[in-house]
Amino acid sequence: MTAKPKKIKSIYVIYWVLLAYIIAALVWWFIALMQQNQIMVNIRKAELIKSDYNYDLKFKAIEEDRKRKVAQYVGEGSIFFLLIIAGAVFVFRAIRRQLKHSQQQQSFMMAITHELKTPIAVAKLNLETLLKHKLDENRQQRLLHNTLQEANRLNDLSNNLLFSSQIEAGGYMYHPEETDIAAITQKLVQEYMQRYPEREILASVEDNTIVNGDAILLQITINNLLENALKYSPKDKSICIMLAKKGPNALFSITDNGQGIPNNEKQNIFNRHYRLGNEATKKAKGTGLGLYLVKNIIFTHKGKIEVTDNPQGGSIFAFSIPLI
Repeated sequence: MTAKPKKIKSIYVIYWVLLAYIIAALVWWFIALMQQNQIMVNIRKAELIKSDYNYDLKFKAIEEDRKRKVAQYVGEGSIFFLLIIAGAVFVFRAIRRQLKHSQQQQSFMMAITHELKTPIAVAKLNLETLLKHKLDENRQQRLLHNTLQEANRLNDLSNNLLFSSQIEAGGYMYHPEETDIAAITQKLVQEYMQRYPEREILASVEDNTIVNGDAILLQITINNLLENALKYSPKDKSICIMLAKKGPNALFSITDNGQGIPNNEKQNIFNRHYRLGNEATKKAKGTGLGLYLVKNIIFTHKGKIEVTDNPQGGSIFAFSIPLI
C-alpha cells in the first residue's frame, strides 16, 4: 500500500505506540526488580558478622541466591519479551491482512460494478438503436451479434460470482460423472470463434477424452482460461489450445502471446481477487475471480494446474485431471 488513508495510518501509529509502551514497561519492571534484588542482597550482607564462624558460607549463600534470582528475572523477562514479540507479529499480520482484504474487496466491487454496467449499457444501446432506426440486414445482424456477446459476458460473470460465493460458503455440491471434456472444449472453442471472429484461435482436441468430473465446473474452468488468454493477448496474435490423453490423465493447455507473468507473481495469480500489478494487465477488464475458480475446480477434480512461460512470449496455462 503506497498511499494509506489517514485512518489506516492512525491504526498503525496506535499499534506501534502501544507496542513500544508494553516493551518499555517490561524493561522498566526488569530494571526495577534487578535493583530491588541488589538492595536486598546489600542489606543481607550488611547484617552479616565477619567474626561469625559461618560467615563465608552465609556470604556464599547470599551470592548464590542473588544469581538465582537474576537468572529467574532474565528467564521470565525473556519469555515475556518473546511472547510480546510473537503476539505483536501475529496482530500486525492480522491487521495488515485485514486491511489488504478490505482494499481488495473495494477494488473488486469497483471492478464488478464496471463489469456489470458495461455489457448492460452496450446491450441497451444496441437494442435502442434497433428500435429507433430502420437498419439494413447486415447492420441488424451485427448489432444482435454484439448484444449476444454482451449477454454471454454477463452469463459468464454471473457463473463466476455464484460459484465463488458457493466456494466461500462451502455450499457447492460437487457432482462427478462421466464427462467428455473434449466435447466441452470443442463447444467453447466454437463459441469463442463466433464471438471473436477477428481473433485466431487454434485448437487441437483429442476426441472422446472422458474424465470423472462435473461438466458445469469444467466448462467454467476452460471458459475462464480462454477468456484470460484472449483478454491479455494482442489482437493480432493467435491463441493455441490443446487437449490430449497423457498416461492416466487428460492434459489441457492454452498458450497465449501476451505480456507474460513474472516468476514472483505465478503463485499469487490464483488468489481470490488478485490481479497483476503492471499497467498492461490492470487496464484489461476483470474481477480477479477467474483463476481463483480454476484452481479450486482443478483441485476438486484431484488434478494439478501450473503456469509456465511461453518461449515465444506470453504464458502457458496447463492442467491435468484423471481419465476414467
